[in-house]
This record gives sequence, structure tokens and C-alpha cells, in this order.
Amino acid sequence: MCANKYSMISVSIVAILVVAVYAVMFGNYRPHTAVDTPWELSWSYNYCIRGIDTDVTFGTTFPTGPGGTVAFGKLAAMVQCAALAPFNWSLVAANVLSVAGVALSMAVIFTFLVGEGFGRLGAVTCCLTLAATEPFVAMANISRYDYVTFLLAVCGLLLAARRHLLLSGFISTLAIEVHPIGIMAPIYLIAYELGRMIQARRYHLELGGVAKMALGGALGLAIYWILHPHILALLAASPNPAEWYPSSHFLYGYFFEQRLYRHLPELSVFAACLLVHIWRRDYIQWPFPIIASLATLFMGFLLPHGNFYYTPFWYFPSFLLVFLTVSASLRAIVLPVFVLVLFVPQYAVAYVWGHKYSYARQGELQVARSAIASRGTDLSHAHIFGDFTFWPVFKDLSFEWSPSFWFNQRSMPRGTSYLICSLDPPFSPQELVCADELLVFSDMQLVEKFSWAGRDYLIYEWRDCDAVDRSLAGSGGCAVRSRKSISTN
Repeated sequence: MCANKYSMISVSIVAILVVAVYAVMFGNYRPHTAVDTPWELSWSYNYCIRGIDTDVTFGTTFPTGPGGTVAFGKLAAMVQCAALAPFNWSLVAANVLSVAGVALSMAVIFTFLVGEGFGRLGAVTCCLTLAATEPFVAMANISRYDYVTFLLAVCGLLLAARRHLLLSGFISTLAIEVHPIGIMAPIYLIAYELGRMIQARRYHLELGGVAKMALGGALGLAIYWILHPHILALLAASPNPAEWYPSSHFLYGYFFEQRLYRHLPELSVFAACLLVHIWRRDYIQWPFPIIASLATLFMGFLLPHGNFYYTPFWYFPSFLLVFLTVSASLRAIVLPVFVLVLFVPQYAVAYVWGHKYSYARQGELQVARSAIASRGTDLSHAHIFGDFTFWPVFKDLSFEWSPSFWFNQRSMPRGTSYLICSLDPPFSPQELVCADELLVFSDMQLVEKFSWAGRDYLIYEWRDCDAVDRSLAGSGGCAVRSRKSISTN
């Protein structure tokens, strides 16, 4: 399909540059703002290790929020559990797993492109350049379930291209179990089948193929039902869709809500190539990219949650459209160089902001656990509240994200509780500095302070007098107060 304008030298240079980008950004891509990493890892940990499928750590409930793995994600949780349990759920290991997921996806896309007529060097260049874009660098460095979903989606597409339609329908449906954005997997299949019809100038469905895909989809739904037998009851408990996720297009956040509108050049390139693609009728040669690109674009308006991390599901077919529209003489060098010139400065800024909070330094946060243990408290009966960065430290204990506690206006648990808060501006907009948190977690006693990555943290303690000797009341050993809901009002 693509003219042979590539050389082993040019492809090798592109490969070295892309690998260098991934090596430099490994563990350094916004670790201080990626609340999604401990958030979704906590779902997997709670499901596999503690047998809990609700979001007891970060406090979201389905369907107004993800709610853990109660409705989606148990397959991804099993993958993460099998891969990360031997490494004590290290964030570095989780990062390796995400990178491996993206690498496998690119290998599947390479196989798909070769099957569609691309030369091997052209397909490699396309995949390497796609991997260098920020949606995929972000997917590789943030341990969301999206990388599993995307891998299943492109596997389903490859199976459809190879005419293994039963497996294709099955795998694509499993992608939906992993994450709702998996709905893009059957969209890819529909786009591919429509493209085959247009190429063959055949305007009727192959009923046998449709039946095989439908049967595969039914088998996938059966797996979903086994994993989530109470899904209908959960949906019935909140019948008003307006109460679910906030509604907006998932590309809006990517293009129009990022700092300095830094992704608008990508949108401009896509729009220009789309017009040229239509004007030259390039889609006649291979209709899949334009059908899938426009279908995923418009599907975004129907999704109830506009999360810009969904961008790779649109980016993949749209990048193929751009790749095919650019002249063959420019694909080998100019397009990869353009992508690297566009994104590398952004990665440099992200590295400068994030490297001192790198996952490789997360072990230093163990000082917080040591400080609490030095109080002589039985940690197995303690309750710890803190920012999302502390989940890896206390994952095996009763740990809860501070905003979840005061947002849900929960009662202070019995026993001994600890609050870990920062004197510096928080990483997440939902988190608060110590002075504000103490308005919620009142009657607590300062017991320790420590520093990490240039940030100062305080540890406060509160002991329920019902759980200790009341003779300690008033002496700093415990606090006497009514057990009532704590409100920010």
C-alpha cells in the first residue's frame, strides 16, 4: 500500500529516538499529578488481595463514578495482580507493565498494517511515530486500565482482518468489560467491515460473518455477566443518567483544556489532512482510517465521561489517516521528525516538573510509615488518611484518600487514626493543605513531621477514647468527642 521510501538507517534512527523518549520519561511522566495510577492500582489490589470490588480507598461509587471494579475492570485487575503481586505492587513494576501493554499494542498494529499492504519498514515507522505521540506516552506511563482496553481493541481488529470473526467479536466485547471506552473496539470492527464492503463495491452484509461476530460478542457478554452479576441492580439504584459522569467530548479536554493549548497543532494537521484525504478520494484505496476516525470522533459525544485519557482510541485511526495522506516521500523522515519536534519540548517540561517525584523515589515515602509505627500503634488496627501519593506506602493497611473522607462526610473510624497532610500546595485539585484539612479532621494532635522531594509533611494523630484507657483523656493520649459525621460546612 505504501511506496518503498524507507531505509533501514532512517527507521533505526527513529526507533532509537522513540526508545530514548520512553527511557527518559519512564517513571517521570507527571508522577506527581497522575492520581489515576494509585487510584486504579488500588482497585486491582483491593479486588485481588482483599476480595473487595468497591472503591474503599478513593471513595467513588458507581454509576456516579467508577466505583472500583464493581462494574468494569476485573479482567484488567487480574492482569495487574498476576504481574505486580510478585513485585509488591511497585509503581516501577506497574510502569513497566503499562509500557509493555503499549509495546504489545504497537506490535499488533504493525501486524495489522502489514496484512493491509504496508511494507514492513513503513509499518514500523508508522507504529514508532504513533508511539511517540503524547496520548501513547501517557498511556505507557500512567497505570490506568486503558492500555489493556486498547490492546484488546486492536487485537479484535487484527482478528477481524484475519477473518477470525468469532474471536474478534469475543475479544472486542471483553474490551468493554475492562473499561467503558472499550466500546471503541466494536466500532473498529464495524469500521473495518464497512471499509471492506466499500473496497469490494459490495453493499450487502455477509450474514455468516455477522453471525460469528455476534456469537463472539454474546460469549463476551456472558463473561461480563459472570464477573458482574449485580450490574442491573446497580444501574437501577441510580436510574437518572444525568447523575452519572459529567458529560463532554473526550477530545475536548485533550485539545482545549491543556496548558497553552499545546495540542492544537495536532488538531490542525488532522483537519488539513482530512480535507485533502476527502478531496483526493484517498479513502477509496483504504476506507478504514477515515471511517474509524470519524466514528470514534462522534462516539465521543455519546460517552458520559469526557476523559482525555481516552484520546488514543481516536488517535490511532486518525494518525493512520494522516500517515496515508502525507506524501510517501515525507512519511519516512519528515513525519517522524515533525512528531518528535512537536512533542519532545513538551516531554522535557514534563520531565523537569516530574523527575524529583519519580516512581524510583517513591520508596522514600516509607518514612511516613516508620514515623507512625514509632508511635507504638498496631498498624493493622490504625486508620490512615492522606494524599494519593501515600497509597503505595499504606496499601496493605486501612488507608483512605483524605478528600474521600470529608467529601462523603463519613464518621471518624473507631481506634487510632492518622492524617498525613502537606504544608505545600497539593498535587491534586481535590486535596487540601494541612490548615484546611484540620478544619475537617479536628481535635487531632501533631506527632511528627518529615520532608520528601522538597515538600514538608505533617502527621496528626487522633485516638478514640473508647478504644484506649479513658484516664489518658486530656493528657494528649486521646481525644474525647462525639462520634458524628464531619462536614466542611
